[in-house]
Amino acid sequence: MTNCRDIADEYVFPMDWSALPSSGVVSLTGVGVAAIALALDDLPDDAPAVLLTRVDQISGASQVIDDLIGRLERIAYDLYPAWLPGAEVSPRRSTIDRVAARSLAATMAESSPHYRPFLMDLTTNAVAAHGSGVSSDLSQKYTSGTLMAGLVRVISESFARDAVVLALYPAAVSTAAQQQQLATACDWLATYVGVWLLDDITSPLDRYPIRSLEPGDAQVADEQPWTLPALTFPPLAGRPHPSSTAEGKLESHLARQHWAGSRRWNQRVPTGDLAPYVRADLLWPEASLVVEIDGADHRTAAKYADDRRRDVALQLAGYTVVRFTNEQVLSDTPRVADIIERLRFDRLAAKELP
Repeated sequence: MTNCRDIADEYVFPMDWSALPSSGVVSLTGVGVAAIALALDDLPDDAPAVLLTRVDQISGASQVIDDLIGRLERIAYDLYPAWLPGAEVSPRRSTIDRVAARSLAATMAESSPHYRPFLMDLTTNAVAAHGSGVSSDLSQKYTSGTLMAGLVRVISESFARDAVVLALYPAAVSTAAQQQQLATACDWLATYVGVWLLDDITSPLDRYPIRSLEPGDAQVADEQPWTLPALTFPPLAGRPHPSSTAEGKLESHLARQHWAGSRRWNQRVPTGDLAPYVRADLLWPEASLVVEIDGADHRTAAKYADDRRRDVALQLAGYTVVRFTNEQVLSDTPRVADIIERLRFDRLAAKELP
């Protein structure tokens, strides 16, 4: 007879993060962009903050570095206020928020390794990014090293991780000269972050160690990866994903609903020996109810298979799983919330039965 463990084994999708270095530069083989992107959903707490980054252009080492710093700056704004405890986002009060946030940043810098002027300027820009204030060009005021060190620090603190890794993959095939330029950029980046090279982005070069993942370390369907943004990053525990408009809109609605007060965004859900956990988009712990918000990428074979793996693990652990598409959430948020409320009510009622 087939037992629960046998069923679960068919859905195992392991990624041994402990086998991957969090510092230096390493070429990864046996794992592609799609596998890394999938695994970010369930990134364990002891793994580095992995930022999956597309290299769109290579015209020189400095250009690559500047482009990547620009992306890290934008992700810092997306993650705000996670890296500044006590700060809030209120688009209608940007002036008040800017003054208060700058004061918080100054206080935080006094008792931390943060460079005070940079942290205050970054905070000013972050408030402006969430409202209507004026931002400044940090690259005109600070060196690349200062920018990189400061940005990596706020990103690692946002995710509560000890290290940050840039997983780089190419937008197109590059020439030998471009690969040399990229390698020079990677050598500089490695002072501040770990660098993983994917999809043979520097294939002719043998200057970096190669880490070959064994089959099964990260199994994924052999298909072209779905359309990814230039920079993909894992969710933040306790918050809607900054890059998900649907999650943000649903949260804005749920924040006004009394019944939804126990909701938890992007939390780890224990699933026994199977995963041993799954990170759920939205969770009501008392009702053992998980809500997943799916973008267009979930229609690909790899994502579909991974969703089934996650659903089975959650169901075997006693959770009810309901999925909505981004389009459903964005087009009729109140209806989606009403469905969730009814499911939560039914789950709580069922738990009270003898």
